[in-house]
Amino acid sequence: MMKKKITLLAAVTLAAGMLSACGKDAAYLSEIKASKYVTLGEYKGIEVTQPEPEVSDEYVDSYIEYLRSQRTVTVEVTDRTTVQEGDMVNIDYTGYRDGVAFEGGAAQGDNLTIGSGRFIDGFEDGLIGTSVGETVTLELSFPADYDPNPDLAGAAVTFDVTVNSISVLETPELTDELVQDFGIAECSTVEELRAYVYDAFYAEAVGMYEDAVASDITQAVMANSIFNEPPEKMVKRYQDVLIESMTAQASSYGVNLDTFMLNYYGMDTESYLAVFQEDATTMAQQYIMFQAIADAEGLNPTKDEIAQKMEEEALEFGYESVDAFKEEVGEEVFYEYLISETAMEFLKDNAVIKN
Repeated sequence: MMKKKITLLAAVTLAAGMLSACGKDAAYLSEIKASKYVTLGEYKGIEVTQPEPEVSDEYVDSYIEYLRSQRTVTVEVTDRTTVQEGDMVNIDYTGYRDGVAFEGGAAQGDNLTIGSGRFIDGFEDGLIGTSVGETVTLELSFPADYDPNPDLAGAAVTFDVTVNSISVLETPELTDELVQDFGIAECSTVEELRAYVYDAFYAEAVGMYEDAVASDITQAVMANSIFNEPPEKMVKRYQDVLIESMTAQASSYGVNLDTFMLNYYGMDTESYLAVFQEDATTMAQQYIMFQAIADAEGLNPTKDEIAQKMEEEALEFGYESVDAFKEEVGEEVFYEYLISETAMEFLKDNAVIKN
């Protein structure tokens, strides 16, 4: 399971652009003859089965309920004065042990939801039926294994509790006015919101479907092919990218790579480096395979086509100029990305996709 997770991350990282680890000693597709490293098997007419993308009404409803919940407000209860299960009560309390107030056992103006289990057994239930302004004395005992303060473990205590007010959480009804309050530019009515949420989730489902189809086709074509060992420098480049990506992820958790891999994947240094090596080798083989298919089918883009595509990508991703895009991504890396995309489109067009 751990290895599968890392392999997936490798695919995502490398396919996303490989924006680093492109040193002078790196090897690229443009520098090799793909047929030297792979003998293609059958790659047309590949059969894959993936269910069609869909989004259920329940899924849409669930997300809209989530949006509503973000507008939940606390409303003071005015039509009754006694505490009920689920109420949020504002309380003052003081706890006593052998008639002496104990440290940490008092608060003023504390908000407590009845039934939350925040306090020791009997405290919250003991407030049910209490009226606003009333003070009750609760005779309770701390659990025998009370960790926060072992000195109180198993101790018999009393709490004097005054209920200051009662409130409840209210979620507004789904109306056109509420939809407008969400601030979604495309939505001003409930119907528009439902359509918007559906379209967003459907687009996501389509993306996942396309990724799954591409993955199945890639695995099938690789299984049909015979590979020689890919160039060591190419494998090293992919491995360096994966290491850099995982190191950055580890840094976001405030730990180094060794600690991150051990805690989240259960792998020591030797183990995860071996997995990275294997993943990088697989990725090198995939890109070489795509290049071999492009060679066989005459799919290699011209310099003008590459330049045009780079210009389109630079514009789409908000770069100041094509030169800035080239500097960050690298023309060789972009070429590999473009070859993989072009070859995959060809494979999809020639595949038999069943739902």
